[in-house]
Amino acid sequence: MATNKFRDGPRASPDSGGGQTVLIAALSDRLALFLGLPGLVLLVGLSLPPLARWMLSWETALPLKPIFWLVGGIDKPWEVAVNLAIWLVLALVTAFAAMSESLRVTIDDAELRVTKGDGTRTFARDRVSAVFLDGKKLVVLDLRSCQLVRDRHQAHQAAIAAGFRRHGYPWHDHDPYADLFRSWTAATPELPAAANDVLAARQSALKNKAHREIHALSAALEKMGYVIRDEGVHQFWRPLVQS
Repeated sequence: MATNKFRDGPRASPDSGGGQTVLIAALSDRLALFLGLPGLVLLVGLSLPPLARWMLSWETALPLKPIFWLVGGIDKPWEVAVNLAIWLVLALVTAFAAMSESLRVTIDDAELRVTKGDGTRTFARDRVSAVFLDGKKLVVLDLRSCQLVRDRHQAHQAAIAAGFRRHGYPWHDHDPYADLFRSWTAATPELPAAANDVLAARQSALKNKAHREIHALSAALEKMGYVIRDEGVHQFWRPLVQS
C-alpha cells in the first residue's frame, strides 16, 4: 500500500508512513511549544533580576521584599547561568507534558488508534459510522451514534479530514445529528428522572472541572440511550440513533 505523505502548512500536518496516517499537532504548533516557549521563558528569567533590583530602588515599601532581594541578588555570571538553566528545564518539562497530553490519531484501512498520555484506544473501521469536527474537537461515532472519541485535536482541520477520507472513513463536514440536540435544563420533561439526575450531577462536575467524573457520567448517559455535548458549562442532549 502506498505511503501517505502530508507536508505541514496551512492545510495539512500529519506524519505518515507504512500505509498509515498519523495525525498529530501541526509542525508550527510544535515549534512554538519547543522553541517559542523556552525562548520566552529564558527572556523572563533573564529580565527578572534587573527588574527586581530596579523595584528595590523605589522608595515605597514592597510586599514580599525578601523575595525581591533574593531575585535581585542574581548578578554573578554563574548565578545567571544557573537561573536560566532552571527556567529552561521548567519550560522543556512543560512542553513535553503538553505534547504527551495532546491527541495522537493513527488511521489505517482496518482500524483507528487514539493515543493520549499513556492510554491508547483502538476501534475497528467497521465500528465507525461518522467522523467530524465539533469546533476543535474530533468526534468519532459508532453504529449507535455513541461517541467513541470526543477530544480536542491540534492538527489542521483539512489534514484531519484528508486523513480519514484517504482511508475510507465516513467523514462529515458537520455533525450529522446536530439537529437532534436539545438544551438541558433541570428536570427536562422529555427525559426520564434517572437521566435528569445524572445530568444534574454532570452539571455540577462541569462547574467544578471534575474531568473524570464528567466522562464517567457521560458514559452512564450513553448506556441510558443519550449523547451529551457541552458548550462551556451548558449541556445539550440527544437520543442515540441506530446507523
